[in-house]
Amino acid sequence: MSGDVKRVAIYARVSTEEQAERDLSIPFQLERCRYHAKGNGWEVVKEYVDAGESARTDKRTEFQKMISAARAREIDIILVHKFDRFARNDYDFVVYEKELEELSISLESVSEPGDASTPAGYIGRRMMQIISTWYSKNLAVEARKGLKEKVEQGGWPKLAPLGYLNKHDKSSAWIEVDPELGPLVTRAFREMASGKWTIKEWADYVYSQGYRSRKGFRISSGLWSFVFHNRFYLGETWLKKGDMPNKGNHEALTEADTFATVNVILRSHDNYKQRTQRHTYLLRGLLYSDDTATPCFVETHPKKKISYYRTKGRVNGSQIFYNTRDIDGQLFEVIKDITITEEGKVELEVQLSKWFAAENNGDEELERARQRLLKLDRMENHLQEMLLEEDVSKEDYREHRTRIEAERANLRDLLTTVSTRRGLIRGDFEIALELASKFDLLFENGDNNNRRLLCETVFKQVRVRDGKIAGFELNPPFALISSRGKGTEPVLSRQPDSSRRIRLAA
Repeated sequence: MSGDVKRVAIYARVSTEEQAERDLSIPFQLERCRYHAKGNGWEVVKEYVDAGESARTDKRTEFQKMISAARAREIDIILVHKFDRFARNDYDFVVYEKELEELSISLESVSEPGDASTPAGYIGRRMMQIISTWYSKNLAVEARKGLKEKVEQGGWPKLAPLGYLNKHDKSSAWIEVDPELGPLVTRAFREMASGKWTIKEWADYVYSQGYRSRKGFRISSGLWSFVFHNRFYLGETWLKKGDMPNKGNHEALTEADTFATVNVILRSHDNYKQRTQRHTYLLRGLLYSDDTATPCFVETHPKKKISYYRTKGRVNGSQIFYNTRDIDGQLFEVIKDITITEEGKVELEVQLSKWFAAENNGDEELERARQRLLKLDRMENHLQEMLLEEDVSKEDYREHRTRIEAERANLRDLLTTVSTRRGLIRGDFEIALELASKFDLLFENGDNNNRRLLCETVFKQVRVRDGKIAGFELNPPFALISSRGKGTEPVLSRQPDSSRRIRLAA
């Protein structure tokens, strides 16, 4: 091979929830990537495949092997079918893309072409990345909605606890009492209510009588503690801890007064108390301490019931603790500061319209693709005529037609992607603008979970110094939107400067 030939590593991935989607199958991704590499004269030196792995994390075996190969300068290009195969996490995508750029290794997509070194290509790639992340998070939200609806109807979407069995058919799923362990659980509540046992004594007794878990293991003291504190045995269901319980469709294995008596007795034993419910940290994973130049962990003091952001680094041998109430209480002022005015929103919408109009006027890529498709149609018709005239064998006909179909499929992908990308980029900016004009209302009127989601969506990092929020970085596209200030050039004509904080013009 010539030294000028680019060395390509193909990366393909499916996550568990996507394996049923035909167009995301591993063979499909590999076939398209191989054809794309061949068409560009690149040499495929390695193929990396992660099957059943989520792109929300970079802890993927083959992915890390590929990154190691890149760091060893064994490849020149990483090729994926779509960018969301590479990463769906904003942070991971940007960090690894930047590292590859510094190694002079390009990240290319078969279905989402574009030069990220240009303003248009940069915005396009960022928007596709944001859309992918949005889809991933929205998928989780929709899944939780389905689980919540099932629980509200009395169902239980999780593994049945000890004493019950999960049952299902083609159309439904339900919970039944385990014929062996169900009566044991009912007896366990009555025995514990008598006050004659500790949990350890009861666990030892049950084991001596030959009872085992569904998997054949000893039923531990910890598991019995979970049983005695679990209101599922009262016939109740809920989605997460702290939710208002619903009346379940399953049979209760104990009575309310027996359950209450058991819990009073267990509290007196003081050996198997349930953990303190965790605080909803608004800036978990987002807070960075300027005092120690390190990120912050989060923790709740179980006795004092006080929550902290704790620095990873130390000053004079000691870590710094920031009270979460103090830090979280400052967020509303920060949110108000980055909320754009209606005038600013209108101005950005005008800039957005002008930018897309300019893009639509000068697109030669789409026209070349359309002309090539017309030529492929003519080639196919000519090939059919040659077959009828017996000027070409059936084997050659099939080979040539396969090549035409493959190229046609790639061109159609390109047309669909470019056209869709424009609509998605514009639509995503419009959504982001609408959100950016209502940050303060969303934060002020939302509960802690909604506020946490808003912080995760908007902030890339929040910096704290001497117990005060000292600065922050925003995720795209909000970094682009908020970078508009008096005297700055149009936001869509340049890449964001995430190293500084610019207040919006009033």
